[in-house]
Amino acid sequence: MTSATPPSFRPRAAAPVYARLRDLIIRGRLEPGARVTEDAIALSLGVSRTPVREAMQRLVRDGLLVPVDGHGGGRTRLWVSPMDAATLDQLYRIAGALEGLAARNAATLPPARRATLARRLGSAERAFQAAAARRPLDYDRLFERHDAFHRTLVNATAGAELKAQLESIRPRVDRYEWYYAPLVGPDFAPTYREHGAIIRAVRAGAGESIERAVRANWVRGAARLVRALATAERKTGAATSSLSSRASR
Repeated sequence: MTSATPPSFRPRAAAPVYARLRDLIIRGRLEPGARVTEDAIALSLGVSRTPVREAMQRLVRDGLLVPVDGHGGGRTRLWVSPMDAATLDQLYRIAGALEGLAARNAATLPPARRATLARRLGSAERAFQAAAARRPLDYDRLFERHDAFHRTLVNATAGAELKAQLESIRPRVDRYEWYYAPLVGPDFAPTYREHGAIIRAVRAGAGESIERAVRANWVRGAARLVRALATAERKTGAATSSLSSRASR
């Protein structure tokens, strides 16, 4: 069983405990199936148990921690939620539907603003491709550049409700991308083509085409990750999906 105490991590006093804990889970420093306790996290982060307890409750709502009834005494224990290919596919399809719906609004922007958005997306895409060309690959930088492309689109097109819906699933989506991105690279040519299709659709200003391009990027991205995950499982002979059984032990 993976220890619940995360590796060495120096918390910054101003950073919320919730954000620090979420980052540890998203980046895989607290692995799927790891048991998480207030005492261990408070000791590791150098904080009291109260903010840890509140952060853990929020992470349960985010779907990053899952409660499992304790054995005897009725105590509930928390574990880092499992990861599996089916959930990955569902989350990406949901994200694609929401982001596609938001991106469709680009067609309603005045031509000058739409042209500016297309240029900004092009700039974000070049930064992403530059990060992908670096050797050795810095997956932290790569993730941040890829995320910036999508955030540029969402921030320019999504209303408050759509942004709220996207943010509600973002921690789980980000977690899959952080955790499995190394299985997909270093060839990101399909992603480049899909991003290019989004930029061209925004520039052309057809709402249906924009939405379709965005959805295709998410759905195909999920398919690539699922295939890569299956390949990795065959090579290692230890299915990653077995992590899901840890929380029930």
